[in-house]
Amino acid sequence: MQKNILIIKIGALGDIVRTTYLLPGLKKKYGDNTKIYWVSSKNAFSLLKYNQFIDVIIDIERDSEIEKIKKIKFDLVLSLEDERDILIKFKEIKYDKISGTILNLNNITYTDDLKEWYDMSLISKFGKEKADILKKENLKSHSEIFSKGLGITKIEPYYFNSKEIEDRVNNYMSLFKENFYILGLNLSAGKRWPSKSLSMIEGIKLIKRILNYKKRKIFLFLLGGKDDFEYNKKIFNKFKNEVNIILIKPTSLEEFGAIIKNLDMLIVSDTLALHIAISQKIKTISYYAPTSAVEIETFGKGKKIISTSKDYCSYKPNVDNTSITAQKIYNVLEADLLKD
Repeated sequence: MQKNILIIKIGALGDIVRTTYLLPGLKKKYGDNTKIYWVSSKNAFSLLKYNQFIDVIIDIERDSEIEKIKKIKFDLVLSLEDERDILIKFKEIKYDKISGTILNLNNITYTDDLKEWYDMSLISKFGKEKADILKKENLKSHSEIFSKGLGITKIEPYYFNSKEIEDRVNNYMSLFKENFYILGLNLSAGKRWPSKSLSMIEGIKLIKRILNYKKRKIFLFLLGGKDDFEYNKKIFNKFKNEVNIILIKPTSLEEFGAIIKNLDMLIVSDTLALHIAISQKIKTISYYAPTSAVEIETFGKGKKIISTSKDYCSYKPNVDNTSITAQKIYNVLEADLLKD
């Protein structure tokens, strides 16, 4: 008998990538004859449409598509959004079991099986202050909490992309890979969480140190999305006469993922790029100020630099990230280069 699972996960994009890691475990638990429906936004479709575990992608903006799934009885609804306007759209969905966020008498709450995650969140029943404390005390990754809460097998990263685009990007990147160690830098984290970004002063220092490294030929790719481009352009202008650095303009998610797949290493904040790198088993050096480092599992392929400031790991938009320095990042990079 066919079973049906509905996943409601619309943003952020990096969170969508790591949520896809749950799908093989859910398929194993509910059986191969399980149909997975995923509700998201159009800007995330490129992260989902190649995924072999997803059967139907539903656009959150198309009410007609939501009306269709109201006719289906779901064995499991995995509700991972905490905005009232979104949850209201699914209040008439029929299901046997729901995990995650729920709308209860117009208040947003969450189910017991995933309380370890949501007790640390902005909708924590304990309030923001206690949520920050729990977040700092937490020793479990996102994958550990969700695999236990949902009762599924150990989570492993994976990524599906356009084969055509991957082949084209592979051909382009092979020109560099023959002669260089390819290092990606996604040092900006956009506008919403400015303290996730490496300061521009430290970013410039870091690139200077890397370009002066003599024991290995390194080529730098400056990466990022639209919100990172001004940051990247300002940094690139400091090095435009250097031959071993290139600025990659914002591109499609397919091309972005394919570029990351060809890197030897990525230096990055907690952004979409980090999760795409993790999902493709690319080595990373990542740094954390507002984000909890322990929540992000790198599956043995990453090194982490963690803020030593008192407000590390909190929901403040502008935490102190001055302890994340070029020197600390470079030291980790150099140790890895020498090891290889």
